[in-house]
Amino acid sequence: MLDLPFPPTVNHYWLQRGTRRFLSERALTFRREVWFAFKDSKHKGFGPKQRLHVSVLLYPPDKRRRDIDNVLKGLLDSLQHSTVFEDDNQIDALTITRIPMYTGRSTVTITCL
Repeated sequence: MLDLPFPPTVNHYWLQRGTRRFLSERALTFRREVWFAFKDSKHKGFGPKQRLHVSVLLYPPDKRRRDIDNVLKGLLDSLQHSTVFEDDNQIDALTITRIPMYTGRSTVTITCL
């Protein structure tokens, strides 16, 4: 289980200039926070053959309307980049729940199927 900041939306995760696509500063900051949270957890990560269930609890920062699926790409990419799992194609079950407590956090729980 990882306690993380609220993930940036896909609209704020990737930027583009001309034909060049790159991660935003917000995305890089979020990746670092995920990496530190994972390293602090002392978990070794999941191997490439393990099938996973990822459960995400989202605690938005405010009451604005949001599509909860817009935060998934950046969140899953950051978990993969932090070596929590090798590839997000290992995920066979995914649960996302928005909790109306406005703390700007997220909680990710990953279990083997």
